[in-house]
Amino acid sequence: MTFLKYLRDHIYSILIVLFGMTFVELVLFLDPRVNFHMGTLIYTWILAMIFLIVNLIVSYTHQKNWYHQLENYQEDLSKELFGARNNEQRFIQEKINNISLEYRNELTELYQNQKDQREYTESWVHDIKVPLAALKLSQDDDLDPYLIAEELDQIDYLVDQALYFARLNNFSNDYLIQEQDLNDIVKACIRTNKRLFISKRIGISLDVTDKKVLTDEKWLSFIINQIISNSLKYTDQGGKIDIFTTTADNNIELHIKDNGIGISNQDISRIFNKGFTGTNGRKSGSKSTGMGLYLVKKMSDKLGHVVNVKSKPDQGTETIITFLDLPYYK
Repeated sequence: MTFLKYLRDHIYSILIVLFGMTFVELVLFLDPRVNFHMGTLIYTWILAMIFLIVNLIVSYTHQKNWYHQLENYQEDLSKELFGARNNEQRFIQEKINNISLEYRNELTELYQNQKDQREYTESWVHDIKVPLAALKLSQDDDLDPYLIAEELDQIDYLVDQALYFARLNNFSNDYLIQEQDLNDIVKACIRTNKRLFISKRIGISLDVTDKKVLTDEKWLSFIINQIISNSLKYTDQGGKIDIFTTTADNNIELHIKDNGIGISNQDISRIFNKGFTGTNGRKSGSKSTGMGLYLVKKMSDKLGHVVNVKSKPDQGTETIITFLDLPYYK
């Protein structure tokens, strides 16, 4: 900021001082009881103006470094603004730093979302090549139609996963919380995975409450489908999956329990991390993307549900989804 611009910003203060001094000088001059010489009045008026100018120069010089910092700050918003010397400057500095912090956080989040999207797209393209290759081979060989149907289910699953991943950041625009029949949702998810149940000869025990839960049907269906898919993937031929509900503190808990290979102790704390496939995913040769449980956790948090996993190696895995009792919705 130049000195002329500084004067322009303080023009009202300058005019008030000039008017005030002139008014005082005029009162003294017109007062018959005060004997002032005209030269003295003019001298004192000029002296007051000199003090005013000096004050403006000193004040501008005092703030010049601050203005210089403001001009340079826009070139590097990664650092905090500092150097305020008075309350006004500290107030401005605090506001600018808060705005800058929000900007940096939003920029970091945007960058991370773009990075996640890019990494997931690369992984998704790689994963979908397998069922597509199998379908391509089916044109030349007489493959079992049942196997073709399984590959089509895998493609459908990967497409759904990509779709929900893309919608995750705009979740608030694509959900509706209302009372839903949990039993119907679970049965629909079982039907979606029926081919894998049949092909692996995995039995199922179902005991789900008829009580309503507050959730979004579409998003909860994806969550349950993902958990059932994982149980089927890591349960051996002839295994069993139990799906049942319990009640604790008026909260409904949905349990999905299998007798599969389980999860190692070093992996259990990381299963919800993005892209984490774990020991099972690397050794089993299954089509594991490491994104399924990450999406389950993210979606559950956004829906207000609590998801926990209990597991021990060779003793199966139990996933528990807790639907919190929210009386203010009723």
